Amino acid sequence: MKKQEEVTIKVPAGIRRGEMIRLTGAGEAVPGGVPGDLYVQVHIKPHHLFRREGNNIATDTDIKLTDALLGKEVILKTLEGDQISIKIPKGVSSGEILRIKGKGVPIDGKRRGDLMVKINIKTPTKLSRKALRLIKELKEEGV
Repeated sequence: MKKQEEVTIKVPAGIRRGEMIRLTGAGEAVPGGVPGDLYVQVHIKPHHLFRREGNNIATDTDIKLTDALLGKEVILKTLEGDQISIKIPKGVSSGEILRIKGKGVPIDGKRRGDLMVKINIKTPTKLSRKALRLIKELKEEGV
């Protein structure tokens, strides 16, 4: 007669998709025998903000054109939900990736990968007359 049993599994930080966790003695036993091991294969649900790339975590952030030209400090959330401040350098390009050391996937409980932040510059679609005039002046200056 088969029975159903609930088990608690400790999933180590930084585990990869497809890895197996072995629970010694938690498997099925043959009549009169000892229980075998239970193997659980890990499936990781996609996150709406973060992607895993090896030991690094990748994310995107949108900034305004003026912030790309002048630089800016922005607040980002980490995978754990903490907030960190990163400096967007002036003159950053759309698609450029900024590396924040030690904010990625835990490795061996001692080190961490990096957080890779891809910059997306949002170009305005509607401009006031004043903004349009100022941009034309910048163009004349060679910007």
